[in-house]
Amino acid sequence: MKFWTTSLMVGWLLAVAATAATTNAVAPVTDRDFYNVGTQLLTDKKYAEAEKMFLSALAMQSEAIQPIALFNLGHARYAEGAELLNKGPDAQKVKTQGNALLAEGERVLVNGEAALAENNLEKMISSYIEGRGVQKELKRAEKVVQSAMETYGKTLAKWQRAADDFTGAAELNSADTNAQHNAEVVRQDLAKLIDSLRQMQQMANAMGKQRQDLGKLLSKLKGQIPAPNAPPGSAGEEDDEEEGKEAKPGTLAGKEEKAGSEGQESATPLSPDQAGKILDGISVDGSRRLSMSDKQGTPPKDKNGRNW
Repeated sequence: MKFWTTSLMVGWLLAVAATAATTNAVAPVTDRDFYNVGTQLLTDKKYAEAEKMFLSALAMQSEAIQPIALFNLGHARYAEGAELLNKGPDAQKVKTQGNALLAEGERVLVNGEAALAENNLEKMISSYIEGRGVQKELKRAEKVVQSAMETYGKTLAKWQRAADDFTGAAELNSADTNAQHNAEVVRQDLAKLIDSLRQMQQMANAMGKQRQDLGKLLSKLKGQIPAPNAPPGSAGEEDDEEEGKEAKPGTLAGKEEKAGSEGQESATPLSPDQAGKILDGISVDGSRRLSMSDKQGTPPKDKNGRNW
């Protein structure tokens, strides 16, 4: 069987797809219907809807449809993950700002301990005010990092399934070199994504620890500053200081789908640290996305080339 790409297929498949796409009068019933509606949705960049159609086609277990449905399902899931990345925080910006904030926090910690050692009231007040500011900025930064980690966790799940889909398509059609090639490229992107998550985890952990250290410093400074000299508003800030003392990196439930359970995802913990260099994470732009043929029924001309 000739390998088909993400475009609508030749012959009878085209006729069914044209009817489904243009009139929407008849709901998909057969595996061919689901496949063709899904492929049209994929062409229209409605990836989540396309995924559902391909899963419905696969559920009917047609030997003729399964390889091409799996291939297109891999395209849909990869594109879904790429969309999630594009909507997430800017990686480089988060990295740069996070590192600058950690450096500022370290400076405040050093100066604060020095002020305590010198018993210099003016320096203690200055360190207290600076420490409060950095502590609040760290709290906000941790939320951004955790949001990025959650986005990357969801992308990880989609790309893991996409790699499995392409591999499955290649196993069902041993002549399909494009599917196996796509599976390998997705796995390479997954490796980069996982590395970025680990680096981000390190940054989130560093932020959490520094916030704890600042909380302890602020408590010591506050204890040495006479009430008449206390900075404005410090009397009502005990809760934040306690949070700084006890704050521990939490976990985010990223998504990792179970192998062999089509369409189902199970939670896998992603520690907050995986925030730092998600910022450095892989960039998904037009050159990295899965390509789709613009000619109906036309497979890639270069079967051994990069199908991206």
